[in-house]
Amino acid sequence: MTESQKLIGTRGCKLLTGTGAFTSLKGYSIIAQEDTVITTFEVSGVDALADFGLTGATVKAGAYIVVPASDAITAITMSSGSVVIYNQ
Repeated sequence: MTESQKLIGTRGCKLLTGTGAFTSLKGYSIIAQEDTVITTFEVSGVDALADFGLTGATVKAGAYIVVPASDAITAITMSSGSVVIYNQ
């Protein structure tokens, strides 16, 4: 996926809501749609909650979180809020 394709979201996106686990994802970024608490955040199958400073934090509405180009967001669980994930 080129940087231009990422910029315009050519591979689509999906709204993730609720407190269930979302697994088998393959995204390069998320945007919080409302204040959101993330309890699981895996990047390329590895727990990255602390690496991205998300442990115990409330991600404010509109916050944009992107992972390095060679990685993918593979799992996310929220205790509150919602995010849009952009597909690779």
